[in-house]
Amino acid sequence: MKYYPLIRGRQYDLLALKTMAKTLSPNIIPVIEPVKDIPALVGVVKAFEKADQPLFVVKNPQVGQYGLLSHPKHVLPEPLPKPIATARYFDVLPADLVIAQTFGQVQLLPPEQLAMVPNTARVRAMHLPQAIYLEDHYPTRGRTEDYYQVQREFYQYSRSQLPGVGFADYPLSTHHFDEHGYPQRAIAMHWLYCEHGQLWVRHFVSVNNDDYQDPGTKFFEARATLAPWLAMHPDARTDALETMLSLDHFPGLGTVRKLELSHWLTIMGRYLA
Repeated sequence: MKYYPLIRGRQYDLLALKTMAKTLSPNIIPVIEPVKDIPALVGVVKAFEKADQPLFVVKNPQVGQYGLLSHPKHVLPEPLPKPIATARYFDVLPADLVIAQTFGQVQLLPPEQLAMVPNTARVRAMHLPQAIYLEDHYPTRGRTEDYYQVQREFYQYSRSQLPGVGFADYPLSTHHFDEHGYPQRAIAMHWLYCEHGQLWVRHFVSVNNDDYQDPGTKFFEARATLAPWLAMHPDARTDALETMLSLDHFPGLGTVRKLELSHWLTIMGRYLA
């Protein structure tokens, strides 16, 4: 059983992958969908090549700007160097990994094709031998401050209950892609952890969220209960979480995202070990 996180190639997500290239679990094979024409895209491919760590890159991205550019500044090598492999959303061209989005597409897949497919009952009933089941189940809220209402949420069953040769999701995100994002009154952190063989997400949210001012204070409000929670969940300790606890300033939401994703992948590696 392997984990194939489908990661849209934003700056800080790619930086998280780059820093983890040498330490990532062999049971985790990221799938990058390029969305922006940025140097980090080429940088993460080079880092994974140097570390001899498998990685898939989507050649026909469906969201973002990158796939619309006829001449991007930051061009990936062609062919991709091993162990970097190609992924494509379902079309007529071959790929090492095919991402099928509908039941009709799944029906047209060759049996031997490694494929990311929707985790639905009728797809599972086909018993595809090379299926990676994709879930879009990250807990979201209309407003960031609403994470305070339910702070602990179930995320994933134990490995023995999962079908296929692997599973996939959108870590810390969903299928919906927003190019820009919008300002929020609250700051929230989201930390994955394992309990009794299952995965859960714990949300930590700022308290004084009446306006959009003073994100630095809100950062420390959100982090205030992290250390006491970690004392009760020592198995959730990671280098990224320790870095978060050691910060004496608000590093910006991009760095928070980078640390959350690094932690997420580390916990996933333990879950699969």
